[in-house]
Amino acid sequence: MRLSAKLLIYNLLAKGLILLIFISAAPFVLKYFAVKNTDNQLREKRDEVISIIIEDGMEKFISSENPEIGFGSYNILKEEYILLELWEQGLVVDTIFVEDRILERETVTYRVYSNTFEYEGDTYILEIGRSLETIKAIERIIYNILIGTLIIFLALTFFLDTAFTEKILQPFKKIINQKISQINEPQQFSYKPIKTNTEEFRLLDHAISDMMRRIQKAFNQERIFISHASHELKTPISVLQSKVEALFSSEEISDLEMEKLLDMQVTIQQMKKTVNALLLISKVNNAQFIKTESVQVNQLIDEMMEEWKDYAEDKEIVLTIERNDPFTFESSNESLCRMMIQNALINALKYTPKGGKISVISTSTNSHHQVIIKDTGPGISDDLLNQVKDGIVFLKDAEKDKSGFGLQIMLKVALYLDVMVDIKSSTDGTAITFTCPIQQD
Repeated sequence: MRLSAKLLIYNLLAKGLILLIFISAAPFVLKYFAVKNTDNQLREKRDEVISIIIEDGMEKFISSENPEIGFGSYNILKEEYILLELWEQGLVVDTIFVEDRILERETVTYRVYSNTFEYEGDTYILEIGRSLETIKAIERIIYNILIGTLIIFLALTFFLDTAFTEKILQPFKKIINQKISQINEPQQFSYKPIKTNTEEFRLLDHAISDMMRRIQKAFNQERIFISHASHELKTPISVLQSKVEALFSSEEISDLEMEKLLDMQVTIQQMKKTVNALLLISKVNNAQFIKTESVQVNQLIDEMMEEWKDYAEDKEIVLTIERNDPFTFESSNESLCRMMIQNALINALKYTPKGGKISVISTSTNSHHQVIIKDTGPGISDDLLNQVKDGIVFLKDAEKDKSGFGLQIMLKVALYLDVMVDIKSSTDGTAITFTCPIQQD
């Protein structure tokens, strides 16, 4: 999972959990404060009633002629009521409780404040009630508002966190894409710092650049050694070849010795081929070829097909061009381009059996040009193909003439020319696809 996705999920879960806890606790908190507020209002009402009694007298509420009747009143919506009666039980009451009252055949739940007080030698009990339906309605409204706020908050948080995460991780993505994932060779690495004001990304960029400098130094030392070793080996091999060729002209050589000399010459030729391949790979790796030429790929294919037509006929192989669109490969190298395609064609001719077929397809699109070489040979073994892709050309169990140098040269040249290579092989044949970029004006 991507880092940005993990951060986004964490933010949503963390904020969602906090809000969920808040919303779960909100009804209880709201109810607590609503009840407290109601209790305070009931006490204020009690003080107001007693103030009226002190100012206007008890006659305003209870008739002196029938004091046992008391006083009772509630508003039209039954939200509040007041009850005032003589209290003869002798107990002092000062409490708040919840009680259901039946008013006009309708049961209403009230929060009731009951309080006893003395007036002119008599004890009275005053009850003031307020309906809890109003509190419950307010709770429902506030709870719905909270739920709506939660949904809107999470939605806004999702979009804002997504935008912010993408923005803040943009330098990290550039480091991954430009400096790690798309780098196949150390010389392709760009040491230009990625623009960012995040200290951790700066440190990461700097660390990767330092690491690549060390890797490139090691690669350069290895390539220089291979280049020098190849040059040094060419001289003794040439001397050996000259001496063997001189021995061929000697009349004192027996048939057995002549056979041994032929074996030696074959071995020397293989050594020479290996050294030349190593030297070529070293030159390509060290970018010793210019890339300033414009290569007519379609003409190159026509020329190669003409060159290898007789060889294919001798092996009774059908060699055809299915399609050959005109294409000019800019900023390239003609000799390397020829070598790259020709190595694929030679391998196909070399391993396609008698009666087989080889087809070449060269097509263009708006963004790239592809050259596909398909054969009906036995295919390339997975071990050889994997090791060649990993840069290994000396195989312990390699068959004769299957050391992988041809494929290795092809892949190295393609990498140097910025050409993508895709090799698909099975027992039914092999298809090698070269994808060349088209420069946009």
